[in-house]
Amino acid sequence: MTAILRRATPNDFDAICALLTKHMNPAFPPKRWRALFTHGWCSGKPDFGIVAEDKGKIVGFHGHICSHRIIDGCWERFTNFTSWYILKEYRKNGLGSRMLEMATADPETTYTVFSLSPKRIDFFKSLGMNVLEEERLLWHKTEVPYDNLELIVDPGKIRSHSAPQDLPFFDDHVPLRVMPVLVTTRCSQCLLLLSRTVKHGDRVYYDVLYRSNPTLFTQRAQHIAEALLPDNECVLAADRRFVEDDGPGAEVEIIKSPRFYKSSRVHPRDIDLTYSELSLLGLKLD
Repeated sequence: MTAILRRATPNDFDAICALLTKHMNPAFPPKRWRALFTHGWCSGKPDFGIVAEDKGKIVGFHGHICSHRIIDGCWERFTNFTSWYILKEYRKNGLGSRMLEMATADPETTYTVFSLSPKRIDFFKSLGMNVLEEERLLWHKTEVPYDNLELIVDPGKIRSHSAPQDLPFFDDHVPLRVMPVLVTTRCSQCLLLLSRTVKHGDRVYYDVLYRSNPTLFTQRAQHIAEALLPDNECVLAADRRFVEDDGPGAEVEIIKSPRFYKSSRVHPRDIDLTYSELSLLGLKLD
C-alpha cells in the first residue's frame, strides 16, 4: 500500500480525530483530540502536522503544536510533536521516517518531543533529534524553616501581580489542566506552571512545566517545596536543566523515556514544557 504525505489542513481535523480515537487511544473522544488544533498559539504560518493519505483516506498522522515566544529578545518558533500514528498496514515501508524528515525540515524552528515511547528512542536519534533531558530533580517537604517567601495560588491575584512578560504564559495555560503558582519574595518573583499527577504508586508529583525566574527557583526550590507540598509523600519535580547548579540535595530520578529536541537557535535551558500536548491533552508527564 502506498500513501502520500501532505500538510494537515482544517478540513482534515474531523478525520484525524476519528483516526486517533479509533486506533491510537479510544479513551480520548474526538473532542479531546480536537484541542490539538484549537489553541491559537501559532501566529502566522500555522502548522497542524502531517497526514499520510491513500486515495482520499487519512491513514496516518504526525501532529504538530506550533507556538511563538520571545527568547533572549528574539521571536522563536517552536513545534511540539504529538499523536504520531500510522495504520499497521502502512508501517515498515519508510513512511514514518519520511514523515519525521518532513516534520523537521525548517532549520529556523525548534522541535520538541516530551512523551516519546521508549521503543522509538534510537529511531529519533538516527534522524537527528538530540536528547534534551534524561533526569529530573525531586524535592520533598522536610520541615526546613524558611522566611521571605510567599506562594500566591489564586488565579485572579496571580494575574494582577505577575510581571508583564509572564502574562502570555499564564493566560495561555490557566484554562487548561495546569496549576499556576506565583512565588514572591521581597525583591523578586517567579511564575510556576505545574502539572499535579499521581505517579509511581501513590506519590503525588507537582511537575514544573515552566519557571520564569531560573535563579530564584534554583535558590529557593526547597523552600517552595516546603510551602507548596501538603506532606512528605508529595514531591516538587523539575527537569534538571531547570536549575542552575544541578540542585544539590535534591533526589535525582531517571526519566523513563528521555525528552528530545532539535534546534539550531535555542539552548536547552530555554526549552520548557509548556505549549505542548501535555497541557492540551492533560497528559501525565513521564
